[in-house]
Amino acid sequence: MIDPAHDPDPEAVFLVRLCSLVSAVRVIEVRADAWPARRVVEQHEGYLVEDALLLRREPRQEVPFPLRLHGERPEDEAHHERVRRASRVFLRAAALVEARPRRAEQTFQALEALFEEIGPDAAAAMWLEAARAFLALGDEEHASRALRRLARLARRAPVSAALLDAVVSSPRHGTLLPSELVDVAAERAGPDAGLSLRLGVLRRRLEAGRDVPPGTMAALTNAARAAADPVTAAARIDAALLGCFGLLGTWAPAGEASLVRARLQALWMHAHASGDHGLRVRKDLAAALRATLGDLDAAHLAAVLDVLVPASPSDDTSLLVDVTRGLLGALARENDSSAETTCMRALLHLADIAPANLYVRADEIGRALADAFNKPASRPLLAALLADLDAAAGHVDPSRLLSEALDRGAGARLAPAEADPPPRSGTRTDRVRALARWLPAPLVTTTLAALAASTEEVASAAVAAAPALAFVWALRLVGLAQDERTAPDLAEDTLSLAEALTERLDPRLVTPSAVAAADPTLHLAHPDPAALLRGVALTRASLADRGALRPERWPAPALPGLSDPRDARFVLLAWSLATLDAREAGTHHLTFARIADATPLVRAGAGRLSPSPLALRGVSSSLARLTTTNLLRIPTADEPSLRDVVLLCAPRDLAEAFARDVGVSPRLLAEAPAPVPTSLDPASPLVPRDLPLPDLDPARPLAALFPRRTSRAPALVPARDPALPLSPVVAGHVVSIGPRGELVVTPEGASSPLRRVPSAVRKDERYRALVRGRRAERARRYEATRLLEDRMISATPLRADELAWLLDDPLHASLLGHLVVTTRPRDPGPPRDLALLWSWERARGLGVVPLDYDARWIGWTDVEIVHPARLPDVTPWRALLDDLGVKQALPQLFRDLRGVPDEELDSTESHVLARRLVDAAALRRALADEGFCTGPGLATRTFVHPPSDPNVSAWFDPGRPPWPRDAAYSGAFGFCDPNGVALPFSSVPRPLVCEARASIDRALARAAPRAR
Repeated sequence: MIDPAHDPDPEAVFLVRLCSLVSAVRVIEVRADAWPARRVVEQHEGYLVEDALLLRREPRQEVPFPLRLHGERPEDEAHHERVRRASRVFLRAAALVEARPRRAEQTFQALEALFEEIGPDAAAAMWLEAARAFLALGDEEHASRALRRLARLARRAPVSAALLDAVVSSPRHGTLLPSELVDVAAERAGPDAGLSLRLGVLRRRLEAGRDVPPGTMAALTNAARAAADPVTAAARIDAALLGCFGLLGTWAPAGEASLVRARLQALWMHAHASGDHGLRVRKDLAAALRATLGDLDAAHLAAVLDVLVPASPSDDTSLLVDVTRGLLGALARENDSSAETTCMRALLHLADIAPANLYVRADEIGRALADAFNKPASRPLLAALLADLDAAAGHVDPSRLLSEALDRGAGARLAPAEADPPPRSGTRTDRVRALARWLPAPLVTTTLAALAASTEEVASAAVAAAPALAFVWALRLVGLAQDERTAPDLAEDTLSLAEALTERLDPRLVTPSAVAAADPTLHLAHPDPAALLRGVALTRASLADRGALRPERWPAPALPGLSDPRDARFVLLAWSLATLDAREAGTHHLTFARIADATPLVRAGAGRLSPSPLALRGVSSSLARLTTTNLLRIPTADEPSLRDVVLLCAPRDLAEAFARDVGVSPRLLAEAPAPVPTSLDPASPLVPRDLPLPDLDPARPLAALFPRRTSRAPALVPARDPALPLSPVVAGHVVSIGPRGELVVTPEGASSPLRRVPSAVRKDERYRALVRGRRAERARRYEATRLLEDRMISATPLRADELAWLLDDPLHASLLGHLVVTTRPRDPGPPRDLALLWSWERARGLGVVPLDYDARWIGWTDVEIVHPARLPDVTPWRALLDDLGVKQALPQLFRDLRGVPDEELDSTESHVLARRLVDAAALRRALADEGFCTGPGLATRTFVHPPSDPNVSAWFDPGRPPWPRDAAYSGAFGFCDPNGVALPFSSVPRPLVCEARASIDRALARAAPRAR
């Protein structure tokens, strides 16, 4: 039992006894908030309240849908009839969510009009429940679509602002709310409350590490402008963003979060101009960020540095050093070239503005550098970085070299010193990174030496030693020069070296087999040094605009059936490169499928576009002859993309050759449009000098925007209905219950019932209510079984008055009969005074049969339904049931008592149910039916067991399929306490272990793949 003093908003739970016209008794457990709606349902089924008993107080729960719709208009019978009709269809649609989600979504769409007749809020609540049903199975796609349907409904119908507020503020689905729903909820709430809603959604997304929808920051800015006090609204936004400084999603490497970081960067810079208050704010933000650093990977840490590096002066670099050291540790575990670049930029910035800090912490920085660059391919890059660090820090104290201090901290020489003259532009690090992107590690060192020495001598020696390797070297140097990211001076030097190498090559010594032996990653059918020289000349002529050589800028032929030049360019690329991947081309499979349907020249595969050779049968392919010597893809250190294409002829030559092959006039070639710059350095954000920083803790203003609502309208208490007692006479006929539970109609004064119900009786609303009540008994059996099972598992005693009420209900009486109970439920230790509950009478109380067959009456007393796992030996009790010839309606003595193997008792997780192949969606649905809370992560179920620990949560890993509806393999299960600390099985009560395993086992059996 939960003490209401520990919960600020408790809810009463009652046991209500109801009676019908035919003296049928029904006992239900109901929560106070759900009673107004439940009362209407019970009256509709012919039952009226006879009495109510307060059981306990628990934390408040939401009234389930669609039950709560009955409580909106208690006196409107037409309303309740519409709710009942819509509820039946809704429950059938919800049952389709697991097996046929698309069909379920279509059914929900058809249901919208039916619920809209009840009211716009009812239709909105229907879409919300549909989204929750999909989300319980981990199907975020259909859940998001249901919420979009809710947004469309709110646009055209007067859905209440309070309901939209509750939907948007709910943490259950707040991480996948579509922007359309947030917009309409904010508009209905008003300027100030709408801004609060938007900030709450943003924070929940960042807490969960989810993507922020595009346009979020623009919507916040517009909401601040529309507020009554725009300056205060802008300050609220800044306070909320500062409160998100330590959240995982704030540092997402790409997406809308970059705009959040731009605002944070401006505030971080402004904090340095705010005196002591700014210093205190920075300390709070640094503490929040340091607590999160352990959860950030290399890409996230690089995003942190992008914010801190431009806005950290020389007197405030402690956090910058910590993040840089964390990024070095992440680079030792990962291989992220973009994060590596950011880390080097941060180190160079530190060496420039605060070399003293690097000297002080040289030991830890040196060790981190040694771990991050502990690869032979990274040694030239590390040597260049150390030389750049010395150059950046030399203006402070030339007598001390930073590289030597870092070497001492690492315990060994990090890398050989680089004494070459610095490059004309950029840094040594930039030069080595560009070389390492295109050249293998041995050729990086050789190229650096060749650029510093005489090009002719190095070229002669290289060609004499290995002509094929020299050709590969020259080819990669041309690709390096064609890369837009390579500095112009480095591109000029590498082109000169490539030209010197190629001019000294003998074409007879450069064969395909020799090239393949020199570099197994290259597959060149016709290596031609003359074509390589033409490529050098082409690249040198295009140094001012090397983007024109990229495949995205090639001219496109005018192909029949394709009106978009970009689609025709994809066809040209597919033929030129032999295959084209959708991700490399920056598109998706649907575009390729559409292109393949429009032209016979290509065919679409799984995310690929391939040439169709049958389309050019019998045609002399000038394109093929051109591409075998003038076009090659060279694998680089970057992710696969079209940047690794090396072109040795003009792009127009390729397009004209392809046009001639397919019978299109080369004069119809369409030039690619000028590219939109996407990699420009962002301008420094404007520092709002007139906007003061928040005067409070930056995390506190956001919490003040969403105070917890603890005051609610007082709930109705179940009370005796004044209509009792009622007469069983309906239209001159007496209605009663037959031997099989059916309704029997007998004329007044007669002794035998009628075979057919008269029309006057059938049309009477009281008789129709009785019919509905008898039909509802089957659903009540499941509810009663779950209630008594929870009492047995939690070892919660049944009070004497409560037990007397339950035994008045025939349904509960049938389940309680022949159960093993203890009459001393509150005694510590194993249960004592065990007996079989055999009979009961109002005057004499309970009749029990112990193991020694000494049957006796014990009166009305508190008892506890004993879980069989707590019995010293269950075998004698099973034998007693067999001897008496009775069976238990509620499984108790023959319950599944399997726990975990003995060797796993001291561990915190068990693999006894792991590695089971299951349908992932069906498993989550079955777990939800077993009482587990399901979602994208682990499934959990909370057990209450007062004799030991008040709250114990069982967790189970249902598997993580590639897609929500694919097959998966089950994982481990275990227990944890309310604080999330894992518990060994030996410390968990055995009944809870058995029940958790049994429920998971049943769910696995239901979700097993079935043969079709």
